[in-house]
Amino acid sequence: QGVQSAMILIIGAGLAGLTAAYRLKGRPCRVVEKEKEAGGLCRSYQMDGFTFDMTGHLLHFRQQTIRALVEGLLAGQLQQHSRRSYIYSYKTYTEYPYQVNTYGLPPEVVRECLMGFVATLTAPPSTLKPEERSFKQWILESLGEGFAKHFMVPFNEKLWQVSLDELTSDWVSWLVPKPELKDVVNGALGIKDKAFGYNPSFLYPAQGGIGVLPKAFLPGIGDIVYGSELVEVDTTRRRATFHDGRVESYETLVSTMPVPELIRRCTDLPKPIREAAEGLRCASVYNINLGVAREQVSDKHWIYFPEREYPFYRAGFPMNFSPASGRPGCSSLYVEISHQPEQTVSPATLIAQVRDGLERAGIFRPSDEIVVADVKDIRYAYVLFDRHRARALPAILSELESRGIHSIGRYGRWEHTSMEDAIAQGKQLADKLRAA
Repeated sequence: QGVQSAMILIIGAGLAGLTAAYRLKGRPCRVVEKEKEAGGLCRSYQMDGFTFDMTGHLLHFRQQTIRALVEGLLAGQLQQHSRRSYIYSYKTYTEYPYQVNTYGLPPEVVRECLMGFVATLTAPPSTLKPEERSFKQWILESLGEGFAKHFMVPFNEKLWQVSLDELTSDWVSWLVPKPELKDVVNGALGIKDKAFGYNPSFLYPAQGGIGVLPKAFLPGIGDIVYGSELVEVDTTRRRATFHDGRVESYETLVSTMPVPELIRRCTDLPKPIREAAEGLRCASVYNINLGVAREQVSDKHWIYFPEREYPFYRAGFPMNFSPASGRPGCSSLYVEISHQPEQTVSPATLIAQVRDGLERAGIFRPSDEIVVADVKDIRYAYVLFDRHRARALPAILSELESRGIHSIGRYGRWEHTSMEDAIAQGKQLADKLRAA
């Protein structure tokens, strides 16, 4: 029978791994997941009458095929929302995206943003390749000094936890489009131009949190093993060993685990590849989930906080995506604080810092009672696009592929991508393997 009956082993039951398994119907394939349930970071959990996600997971679609797949899996369960996202700075809420919504900020801030942007329009274009141009340079050259100073630099330094000179700009174009002068001027004057080209809506499950999405794949997947962590891969003999002692032989390995974790477990890779993987960096995130005994602490979906005096870079309000996610008479929120992976802060300290910041921002009142508070530490949250990654990653991924290992998903490709992208990668790879 040869390759036809060959086992495809999938490590990780996040969206990329689940989609790959779902699309490999009829091929011998097994998913092994170290947690007790599927979903990866796209999971929800219940606590004292609240449903929380692992930070904000909202569905935006750019690819019709992926939208059709997800809407087919979650028929009738998704609701569409018109985005209400804001930036809070200078004690003022301005609409997101910042570049086209400066109206309402102090006049001198608006002027600096406008003048800085105008200056970029006559500056000579950059001669550097995207991977050579730092993220800081990209911000200054694309948006100008005012936007850099008042939002882009402080916000992103808070998020990435490194100087923006250390990051490259080869990932930003799909996330941060450069606006046109007309849009920046309209935004400074408070003129709402409805035709403005950002995706203004998102989808979210009516109940059950985002975790209903990974669960929807499960009936279509035959073989999933839970609670089993990969400890070693012999890439030459194509054998994977798990912490419960199980050994799986495979023809093809699909890995969705973070690249540095996978490379550490592949004991027979060349030394330069192993060293390159050790140099890959990421930012970790404390996800603080709160329930508070007051309705409508905010009418927003989520808010960005660029200023240093607030420890968090973003807060979101699940009860505004899905009233079913909270208790009657209460509000729920998730708050995100980036940190270096090796740094630890106790949950009690984080909750106190968050409460203090939310009170100063006018979202909480001193009299508010927090009825639920939970902290999740997401070790692998944001991949750092630094110069080392630009050099090292292609070699790592091609070395793995030459040994029958396909590394996919946000952390498997070591990139900054959406749920839609993870699903698309799983689908693409499965279709390729089926055709082989």
